[in-house]
Amino acid sequence: MKLNRIAHFIRFRISSIFAILFFLLLLSISYYYISYKRGQWEKDIRANLLEILVGKKSKLEKALSSRIYYTKGVAAFVSVNPNLTNEDFYQLAKELIKEDSVISTISISPDCIISAIYPQEGHMTAIGLNLLEHPARKEIVEKTIETHKTFVAGPVELVEGGVAFISYTPVFNRLSTRDGDFWGITDIVISKDKLLDDAELVAVDNGFRYSLKGTDGKGENGNIFWGDASVFQEEPVKIIVDLPDGSWILGASPVNGWSHYLDQDKTLSILLIVSSIIISFLFWLVVRAHQKIKRNARELSAIFKSMHNLIVEYNRKGEYVKIAPTNKSLLFKPEKELIGKSVHEVFDTDRANLILHATQECIRSKSLVVIEYPLEVGGEPRWFTARLSYKSEDSVIFNAYDVTEKKKDEENIRQSEKKLKELNATKDKFFSIIAHDLRNPLSNFQSISELLHQEYDHYNDEQKKQLIQSMLSSSISLNELLENLLKWSLSHRNELFLKPAKILLQPLVKESIAGVEHIANKKQVVVESCIQEEATVFADKNATHTILRNLISNALKFSRTNGVIIILAKDESIDGASYRVVQVVDKGIGISQERLSNIFNVGVQSSTVGTSQEKGSGLGLILCQELTEKQGGRIWIESEEGKGTTVSFSLPVNSLKDNRRLRILNHS
Repeated sequence: MKLNRIAHFIRFRISSIFAILFFLLLLSISYYYISYKRGQWEKDIRANLLEILVGKKSKLEKALSSRIYYTKGVAAFVSVNPNLTNEDFYQLAKELIKEDSVISTISISPDCIISAIYPQEGHMTAIGLNLLEHPARKEIVEKTIETHKTFVAGPVELVEGGVAFISYTPVFNRLSTRDGDFWGITDIVISKDKLLDDAELVAVDNGFRYSLKGTDGKGENGNIFWGDASVFQEEPVKIIVDLPDGSWILGASPVNGWSHYLDQDKTLSILLIVSSIIISFLFWLVVRAHQKIKRNARELSAIFKSMHNLIVEYNRKGEYVKIAPTNKSLLFKPEKELIGKSVHEVFDTDRANLILHATQECIRSKSLVVIEYPLEVGGEPRWFTARLSYKSEDSVIFNAYDVTEKKKDEENIRQSEKKLKELNATKDKFFSIIAHDLRNPLSNFQSISELLHQEYDHYNDEQKKQLIQSMLSSSISLNELLENLLKWSLSHRNELFLKPAKILLQPLVKESIAGVEHIANKKQVVVESCIQEEATVFADKNATHTILRNLISNALKFSRTNGVIIILAKDESIDGASYRVVQVVDKGIGISQERLSNIFNVGVQSSTVGTSQEKGSGLGLILCQELTEKQGGRIWIESEEGKGTTVSFSLPVNSLKDNRRLRILNHS
């Protein structure tokens, strides 16, 4: 009696140790998976935030560049009209900026001395100011003259109050020499707050904080001039806002910090830990039950770069009147072939009609008209957005800029959305499997455990064996599901490493048949192997065994009582390479064509109940497809409802040396 107690205590300790080790294993897997999901979560948030920043960058660049164009327009006009009078300038400035409240003033400075400013009211004291002698403007003006580029300075505090950006553009007399002699400067004062309002920028929006840095276009080296300064101290997502010469940096970070998002998976963490505890407890029960019965049973995831715009003057008839000296590389044809020509002589009918109708609508309404169109320039397809501004009763200013990168970004977003839907389908499939297919074996374990706990002394040995047999069946089902889920997860994380070698098929088939022998005997189904002894394949042994086990289990699941399942093998040649095709043939209930078309689709629940009400997850066939394709083969199904099913998969007989095979093995 004492020896029995000692043996019982030892068996109890051993089963407890195994259960604890199993729990630690599940806990380790859960911890690794949670860590992986946390990293993926932050990557997704950063990617989504970058997409938002791309839109805000586009609006800010658009709002800023549309005002800078005024100085470029004035500079272009003055360069061909160097004797422009102040009255002509006032009229030109009035026509250009109209009622644009974002612009404070616009002025011209021949020889860098301000001669005219619009509007005049409240700004007349600036007349006669020598920009090269002004300590705050001298360096900027000299840089503008030296580089021949437009320069955006600021933000700076204005004498009359407020904060603004100042855009300087050099003017060169194109009538004097080919390259043009320096004529002077034109500048525009842009209200900072009104510009940001026009670009729809707010410091806090939808749970994110935004900030801008790069005073005087110095980018990362510039000071922060808008938004929450702490944004750039919290590993923000950043994007470059391009200026004519220089850049700003637009940064963003969550209001509650990045750690707020990393805490979103607490529910999953708790679920995995609780599941690990429950499964470990059930495993302990199985080990304990097996010890009592047999003593030896054990089983177990810009729009712009820099002002690439084209300015053209069209008349009412759609004829080229003037082409400003901006980015002429965007011209459809050389300038000399365009002046005086109609758009119908340059473009195809649809494009010409679009530009002509927009021109006439702009003249009719005397308001801004915006169009968008594709065009092939220099042999490359591009997309353009054009802003048509009213100039006179017979002409408009056509301002076109390249938005090809924006179009590409939109296409990338569409592709990202498509990929996200596919990932969500995979995720939903996993949750469906976990919620539905773990429930049945776990419920059986719970029910039988309660019976054994409450009525143990009232059952005879035969009844206890029957209950434990039910627990065994549930554990086998649970083990197969967990094994498939683990391999599926490893495959999708590219962590399923295959070691192909020449292996015999017959022993693998016999081993797979032996694994389901007790189920086949219960259903009185004969599983027969017709595989030749010498039949070999060049494949991974464990992966091939998984394929055979799943296919034979499926055939058995859908076979009728007294049915027959046959496993065959034949040879075929594809592109000069030898393959061995293994077929699992049953005469069961078959598969409908509707289900057959979606049977390998991870986003569609394709599992059905077997002939003896067996439950399945639908993951087995999808796993078989992945394991077959990763080994250089393929899998297909032929079935007729009510008459049976033949599942075939091919594997190479020898090692494939072509590039395609090498890529598959390396990826695996």
